[in-house]
Amino acid sequence: MTWSLIDAVPNPWGDVPVTNNGRSVVPLVEAYMGRVREKALERDCVSRRSHYVPKAYLRAWSWNGRQVRVLDTRNGHDKPRGLRATCVRENFYRVTDGNDIQHNQVEAMLAILDDEMARLLLLLRGWAPGDDLAFDDFMSLAVVVGMQSNRTPQARRFLASRSAWLTDRARQPPEQLTTDHYVDLLFRAMYRTANQLSTRQLELWDDPQGRFITCDHPVLLSQDAPGMPSALHSCHYVWWPISPTRLVVFSSEHQGIKIVHREASRGEIGQIRRTVIHSAESEIIALPTDRDLPAGKVLRKRLQLQVDCTQVEPTERKCRIGFGWGYGATLLDRACQPICALALTDDSAG
Repeated sequence: MTWSLIDAVPNPWGDVPVTNNGRSVVPLVEAYMGRVREKALERDCVSRRSHYVPKAYLRAWSWNGRQVRVLDTRNGHDKPRGLRATCVRENFYRVTDGNDIQHNQVEAMLAILDDEMARLLLLLRGWAPGDDLAFDDFMSLAVVVGMQSNRTPQARRFLASRSAWLTDRARQPPEQLTTDHYVDLLFRAMYRTANQLSTRQLELWDDPQGRFITCDHPVLLSQDAPGMPSALHSCHYVWWPISPTRLVVFSSEHQGIKIVHREASRGEIGQIRRTVIHSAESEIIALPTDRDLPAGKVLRKRLQLQVDCTQVEPTERKCRIGFGWGYGATLLDRACQPICALALTDDSAG
């Protein structure tokens, strides 16, 4: 294959915006990841309620600082709900340590990232034309959004199903979601996603009418081809609503400046709202004044995990495996394995 340069855009950051899978991070990220590592050495309570979407994020849609409007896609109920009861699961991050003792220390570790998200949300919600954004803040934003995109009930079920599949395939004692194993997978995924985001153009889109909505899967990929799963490495936009009036966008269109700021068009707002509704696990969050939600309807849950196995060589046990789910599509050519067990996820499970 011959590579040729088709375009060149100035790098506005003055540094290479990649984390090298966590091996080369800016001082700001290194500082709070150091605190995360310190937390990993402690032990937490056996039971804990875990907010997989932080309250500091959801509070932008609250009219009193305590409640948000939630449309439950499982039954169509549309009513106020306390922040403490929104996007939360009991023992969501509970893992087993090497001594076979269960604990929730992962939640305490991620609380440090929640604090950094709250700081960045305050910065970005208040950003105005003419303001600057430091390189460290941009790289930290990529890390925080990378973690949030992998911090969903779907990702948790996927890891549990993967563990069950490995056990069934190898016929060996269960590979439990131990502290080291789970945290390693979680943070590897975070840094992979962060690299994809930090090499994109950062944009801020505004809607003065406050029509941006969000959900319990708040990091969204634009769908560029009808009927095809979106892929992080190829989708045009990665959207992250941070308030009813502001949207953080990671775009594939590089402009050579730190932040592209503009007002979202009516068509773009409609596309974003449809993507939020389609991507929700079970909770859609909007302003009380929003009159255009599918309230009263039971919404079909989006595809949780799809495994397509296509034969490549008729004479060989080799196939093309396509994974399609909320984080995009991945193709793997590998020896055929009994991976159908991966699809046996319980949609009603935590």
